[in-house]
Amino acid sequence: MKLNMQNLSFKGLYLLLTMLLFNVAIFAQDSTMTATTTTTSQTSTDKTWYMQPWAWIVGGIIVVLIIVAISKGGGSSTTDRVTVTKTVDRDTDV
Repeated sequence: MKLNMQNLSFKGLYLLLTMLLFNVAIFAQDSTMTATTTTTSQTSTDKTWYMQPWAWIVGGIIVVLIIVAISKGGGSSTTDRVTVTKTVDRDTDV
């Protein structure tokens, strides 16, 4: 009987700690707190080059041209090709 009472007290203590942790987690997600944020914005006509849309378009075109040039590669042209034709004469008994 004494062992059973100790077992129940450990379960009760475990349950109490678990509920306490759940309670802390629930209160941590409470959204009643108010947070103030301040934002400052500066308007400037002097933008850097990478902020301009035309710079990205030109860069994309250059990348595509480089990829096309590499894919066509330094292969041989049609004038460098050699065609070999072979004719075989067979002996016939007539």
